[in-house]
Amino acid sequence: MALRQSVNKRKGKWGRTKEFESIERALIIDEALRDKMMKEIPKQRVITPTSVCQRYQVRMHVANSIIKELISSGNIVFHEKTSYTIVYKPVQA
Repeated sequence: MALRQSVNKRKGKWGRTKEFESIERALIIDEALRDKMMKEIPKQRVITPTSVCQRYQVRMHVANSIIKELISSGNIVFHEKTSYTIVYKPVQA
């Protein structure tokens, strides 16, 4: 009897499975969104690929390519590299 009670105490609730929400992000952007990004991104104080990705709902590859275009055009410059990401800042006018 005592053995049965100790066995029942060990039975616990199983953990719930984690559910992840799939976020749909654009892989191909149209010309209107591209122009909007090219105008608004240099106005931000701190620019990272993650911030661009979250703000405009695009994939990381697209965010990196837009940032490379802005660097080549001279609108933003490299500021600092952390262990996780690269930080850019706008050019001072």
